[in-house]
Amino acid sequence: MFLYGGLALLIGLGLMLIGFGIIGAPLIIAAILVLIIAMAYVSMLGKEPTRSLFCPYCASKNEVYASRKSFQCDICRRPVVINEDGEPMPAEPIDTTARYDR
Repeated sequence: MFLYGGLALLIGLGLMLIGFGIIGAPLIIAAILVLIIAMAYVSMLGKEPTRSLFCPYCASKNEVYASRKSFQCDICRRPVVINEDGEPMPAEPIDTTARYDR
């Protein structure tokens, strides 16, 4: 959201500078509103409680929002599902077959 708001703000400023104020001014106002909404959203996320969960694939520690039912591991980028008991479970099957072709 910050990217879109910033881009719209820059485009609006550019349009204002080249003489298209009728288009640039509303675009600047819309961009400022988008940026304010984005800041409010980020501040609300900061208030949500987190919990530490370990990835079942690589055992790395991940800080996850308490309301999440699934997440992507920060290290191995594999999907992890949180079961009803709050334990992380692999979303994909783990390949445990022996590899003799190496």
